[in-house]
Formats: sequence, C-alpha cells, structure tokens
Amino acid sequence: MNLARHLTFCPPGTPYFDLPTAGVSVDDDFPAATRALEEGWYRTVGTEWVMLMPPKAALPAQGWKIHVSAGLENAARILDVTWDYAVRGGISFKFIRSRKVLMRRNGKYGDRGSSGKFITIYPQDEAHLETILNELGDLLEGEQGPYILSDLRWRSGPLYVRYGGFVALTTRSESGEMVHCVQAPDGRLVPDRRSPGFHPPDWVTMPDCLGESLAARNTGTLQDFPYTVEKALHFSNGGGVYRGVDTRTGGCVLLREARPLAGVDANEEDAVARLKREHQVLDRLSGLPWVPRLVDYRIGYEHYFLVREYVNGEPLVVELGRRNPVCGEGPEDGLVEYTAWALNLLDEIERGIEALHARGVVFGDLHPSNIIVRPDGSPVFIDFETASTDPEVAQLQGAPGFTAPAGYRGPAVDRYALGCLRLALFFPLSTLLPWGPQKIDEVIAFVCAHFPVPEDFAAKVRGDLGPIADLTAVSPAGAARGAFQPSSMTALQDVAEGILATATPERSDRLFPGDAAQFFSPEGGIAFAHGAAGVLWALAETGAEVPVTHIDWLESAARRLDDPALGFYNGLCGIAYALDRLGRTGAALDLLSQVRAQETGRYTDELFGGLAGIGLTHLHFARRTGDRTYLDDAERIAEQIIERPAPSSDRWVPSGLMRGSSGAALLLLQLHTETSELGYLDAAQRLLHSDLRALGWTSEGTWGKGAIGRRTTIAVGAGGTGMVLHSFLTHRFDEQFAQARDAVRSASRRALSRTVSLFQGQTGTILTLLHLGEEPGSPLLAQHLDCLGLHAVRHNGQVAFLGFESIRISTDLATGGAGVLLALDGVITDRRPGLPFM
Repeated sequence: MNLARHLTFCPPGTPYFDLPTAGVSVDDDFPAATRALEEGWYRTVGTEWVMLMPPKAALPAQGWKIHVSAGLENAARILDVTWDYAVRGGISFKFIRSRKVLMRRNGKYGDRGSSGKFITIYPQDEAHLETILNELGDLLEGEQGPYILSDLRWRSGPLYVRYGGFVALTTRSESGEMVHCVQAPDGRLVPDRRSPGFHPPDWVTMPDCLGESLAARNTGTLQDFPYTVEKALHFSNGGGVYRGVDTRTGGCVLLREARPLAGVDANEEDAVARLKREHQVLDRLSGLPWVPRLVDYRIGYEHYFLVREYVNGEPLVVELGRRNPVCGEGPEDGLVEYTAWALNLLDEIERGIEALHARGVVFGDLHPSNIIVRPDGSPVFIDFETASTDPEVAQLQGAPGFTAPAGYRGPAVDRYALGCLRLALFFPLSTLLPWGPQKIDEVIAFVCAHFPVPEDFAAKVRGDLGPIADLTAVSPAGAARGAFQPSSMTALQDVAEGILATATPERSDRLFPGDAAQFFSPEGGIAFAHGAAGVLWALAETGAEVPVTHIDWLESAARRLDDPALGFYNGLCGIAYALDRLGRTGAALDLLSQVRAQETGRYTDELFGGLAGIGLTHLHFARRTGDRTYLDDAERIAEQIIERPAPSSDRWVPSGLMRGSSGAALLLLQLHTETSELGYLDAAQRLLHSDLRALGWTSEGTWGKGAIGRRTTIAVGAGGTGMVLHSFLTHRFDEQFAQARDAVRSASRRALSRTVSLFQGQTGTILTLLHLGEEPGSPLLAQHLDCLGLHAVRHNGQVAFLGFESIRISTDLATGGAGVLLALDGVITDRRPGLPFM
C-alpha cells in the first residue's frame, strides 16, 4: 500500500481514515462557486468540482479537452477570467470548488497525473479547440501554474490539452477495479490514460493547431546539463529523485528535482522552496561526515535540480527489516550482536545530530527512511528539505511516529525524533507513542524485555522524548498494558463492543471506519476486506450479537451499488457470503444472481477480486443450498483457471494467497474435496509449485535472498500460501510443499509484527499458526496474543486497534479490529474460526 495515498485520507480532527473533503464547507469555496448564473445556465456542485453548463448544452462523449493550471495565489484571478470568457462563449466548463481542495490536489501527496488541473473546458470540436486556445491563451498570458504531466502544454502559459472522456464511461479491469475509458472506433472500451506523460489513444490524429506544441514538447530537453540519468529512484508530486552520472567527472550523483508550484505542503511552500532550503542547508553543513557532499544546484527546462553525492548503502528502514531478530529477518540467536550494532549506530546518529545543531541546523525530519547506512556501518542523513536554521522553528512536517508534539521547537524536535528512533531500532512501532503516555511505558518495557539493552536505555529515551515522557509513571520493569488485556475473559467482548461503538449507520459510504481503501472504490466501505461485510461477518463468527439495523444497512448498501465489482474481498461475492452468514440468504442469492449474469472470463485468477474468490463463493452456495447449478458454475470457473497458459518465467507475477496462484489452488482443492476428481488435485499442485517459485522458493528447499516468501503475511508473503500447502498435504504428500510449509511455520514464530493487520501482520500470523497445527494454549501463541495488546489503544473509553502503518484506527477485517476478533476467538475459544474457505 502507498503511504502517501493513505495520508491524503487523514483529515484533521478524526482518529479514522476518512474522505479528504471531510470538513470542506461552502465557506471555503471560491466566490465563483456561488456566483449568479446567466439565464438558462445550470450548475452542479460536487465534493471537489463545480460544473457549469450553458442552455441546451450537448457535450460530445469524448474529445480534446483543455485544462487550466493555477497556483494558490492566482487561482481566483484565473477563475474569474475563465468564467467570463466561457460564459460569454457558451462553453461548458468545471473548476475546483475551493482553495483548500486545490491545495490538496497540488500538494505533496497529490496525484502526479492530475496535479495542476484547476479548470476543465470542453470544446465542441477541433475548430472550437483552436479558437479557445488562442483566445483564452491570450487572456491568461503570463499566468503560471504547475505543469500538468498528463497533458500537452499550449505555448508557455497555463493552458494544457489532452484527449479523453467528457462524460463518465467506465469498465472493470482484470482485477475488478473500475477504470475510466474512452471508446475506440470499433466500439471497444479502452482505458483513458491519466498517468504522467502525454499518451493520446493510438487511433487519434493530432489536430493541426497542436503541432507546434507537440514539437516543443519533443524537443524540450535539458540544455547544457552535465548529468545523465541512470535510474529513477522515486517520484512524488513535487518532482523526481534520480541516480545519475556527472559527465565531467564520471562520478555517481543523486539528482533531486523540484517542480514549481507543485508539491505544496501544509505551510503552502512548493517543492522549489523546499529544494532551495535544502541547498542552503547542505552548503552550511559542508564537510560533515554525516551529510552528503553538495555538487550543484541549477535550473533545467523550468524545473530545479539539486545535485549531491550519491551515497552507497541501504536505508536504515531496510537494514532494520533485514537485521532485527525479533521483528525482522535477523537470526533468532543474534540478539546480542544486533543490540550492539543498533546501540553503536544510535551513538553515531546522536553525534551527527549534535554536529548539525552545532552549525545552527535543525534537521526536522529524522526517521529511518532518511538515514542511509554505508557499507562500513556509518550513517548519513538525507532529505534536508524541511531542515531549518531557525533555533525556534516548529516542525514543518514529519513522518508518522517521528513527529514531535505541538510546542516542541528547534533542537527539541530532533531530540524527540532521536528518542523515537532509539525505540524504532528495536521496536518498529513508534507510531503508537502519540496514542497515550502509557504507550511509551509499554514500548520501553517490550524493548527491555526482549533485548539486552543497558540499564540507562529507558532514561535516554525519556530524556530525548522530553516533557511528554514525564507524564508516564510506570517503570519499564512493571509497565502495564493499559489499553487492552488480550488474555482476559472479556477480551472478545471488549473488542466487539469497541467495533460496534464506531458504527455510523447514518452514513451511506461506510458503516464502520476502516482502511483508506474504503474510499478507493464505490464498494470499498461495503465489501469484505475493508467494509461492513467483513466486519459484520467477523462479529457473527465470533459470537457477537449483530444489530439488525446494521444488517439492514449492508443489504441496502449492496442493492444500491451500480455495476459493482464481482470479487470476494472487493465486491458482490463477499457481500453475498456475509449476508448468508447473517441470515439474509435470499438477499445473498439475489446478489449472486448478478454475479452469474456477468462474463468473468477476463478476470484474473486471484482470490481477492478474481476467479478464485468467485468460484469459492459459488461452491459455498452449492453446499448451502444443495443446488447443483452453483457447483456447475464453480467447476466452469475452475476449468477457466486450469486452461489458462502458465505465466512467462521472464516476467514478474503476483504471488501469495490473495493475489497469486495459491487462491486458485484453494478453489481446486475444495472442488477435489467436493467431487473427488483427481484432476483438480493435480492442477492445484501445479499452481502451488508456480506460486512457490513466485514467492522465491528455491530448488535447494529454502527461500532465496530477499524472497517475498520470507515474509509470513497472509496477503503478500507466504503465510496464506503455507495454509494452502498444509491443506494440500492432507490429500497428497509433496516434499517441497512440506519443506515450504515448515519454513512458514518456523518464520511465524517471531513474536512481533509491525501491524495488527490480518492481511499484513500480527493477527494473520496467529491464524497461520493455528491453521498449521499450533495448539491454542501454546506458549508461542500466548506470546503472539500478548503482542496484540501492544497494538491496542483506547478511544472514547473503548478498545480500538490501529490499522495501516498504525496512523489511524481501523475496525475492518483486513487491517483492524475485525481481524483481531478472529485471532482472539481462535486462541481462546473452541470455535476456531479462520479465513473464509479455510
């Protein structure tokens, strides 16, 4: 998942992921949003856009559209000019409704493909396009805005052009996701590409009026630029980061690019302002061994570039995952060696921070991704765009888990982050600290209990954290789990009550707060992975009483969906499965009839949103109803999977239970159980061998270096695949499967995961161990269960669990409290629920 995308769904004032438009009101709108209309014109106001249509408007379905770019300072002026011109000419257009929305779309975490798009104008044809470009271009001459990366620029002003849909036309991708489309001349729907880069459809002929602009784009290269780019390392809305070569010396360099007026942060500074600050700071810190050497700073083709020494090494966040023996991939007997390495590194980082302060610089963004560890073990600080030379400056921005509390200033900001870093090297969950002072005690207690840190470790951490740590009163040796006692008799009830307390039946988009993915699609807040279906199913499976009003909400929300995804975790199949469990079998079968009416051949084989989940749902209802036609559908889907050619060995293929071949193998195993057909078992065996290769399993019977299978998570790593391997081995022995299954079981012994997530973390590991035969009362599962308490917080007096990257509370099945319910129930009751179909 993408952290930057999730951060856009973190509006202030709520502990949950929510729509970025939450809190936007008419008071924030540009005056034009409520400006009086000419006779016959009509206006449509959405959450982000305002659409204006002239009398008797008839837009073509698709064509060349014009985007007007704007910055924060000139947006209102550009909008007034464009409004007057468009209304005079009877031209349909829309615009971003408020400065707040424009700031977010042009912001640091905004989408690169749509950044800068402030106004959209809809010409009637190509002649009309040329007229508008010439006339409006003259009116807006000299105005500036962020470069729109998906479009072709008209001359040097704020007008841009691209070919695309004028009205909403969508279809489903192979993975079941809704994508915007345009129609090809033969009637086919093809994706309307909105990604960075000007990519008109192949069949479209460029209008003559755009010839000069296209030529300018094709010849627009960096002049007198003595660096060549070897590899793009990172992109954001503010620009790119590249590894390159200095053509004058042959030396390896890193180039940081900044786009004017783009990448705007909370202080309304664009990427260029931050890059200028970084240049000044690197110059001041010249010669320090903890700081990369500054090489150059220049403008190239309207963008700004800072060039510095390329630092060989790995980001500290990667080193932690590779070395940590409790939370990472380090050897379990390596505690002493790892602790010595971590403490030495922390000492050197502290010396580096003190050296920065001695030169009057506050780093302001210290965290593991901003530290490179050289091959010799020495640390180097990178990314100084938020650094400051003001000793009283407040933190401009910070990474989750390393952002100082309000009121911290200057060097105290860095010291706080250093305290978080001391914990993060041993316990990668510093995002817990802002959720209550007792969390500091819990985290310190965990580190002291699992690592041979010195006696003054806790005091150093508290000294760095500053006043916030003074609020804690429990010693490391006796720290109590204040938020949640997972082994208590009331644990299940506490979690269920905490989930139910968050319900918002008055909302139409979601019933329970979950991951930001709830807002990525119309089904997100309803579906099984992140929505109400999975939460209500988990509540029912674990014995909680589910309010009838909540079941009504789910059924009504499902019926309102227009052209929904069909898959299990992202669409109708999972909703039908949940409604059946909740006693609404008739409604469930109605939804399944919608699935049966659709062509599924273009779907991928995956369990999450593809054929495997659809087939397993049909098999479930064949067993529930005794209706042979559902079994026929499941077998038809299985044949589609079996007949597909194996993926090419020279390209990347998805792996694991949710996205790889293991989900399809699970369907075939279930069909073998149902029908006794050996062909299904043979095909399942082939698919599992394929998935093991994709996960990085070698012919030597081990995971390859850096193999994704070293992770034991259910969704991405080998945890879910290990479950299916275990099930397969009850039917037929396969030596590789037994070895891989045992490797998954062994790796799952590590006590702490970075997240509570069922798909990506702690609860998924617990369910994996249970499925692989670990006894519920074993010391190992007791240790895992105890770690659940570390992820718990209290909100409004109720137990809650933090979801993705522990930055917001989640109750959903995939990332939050509903998954915790399954894990708890599996360990402390006789019901032993697991994942659906497992």
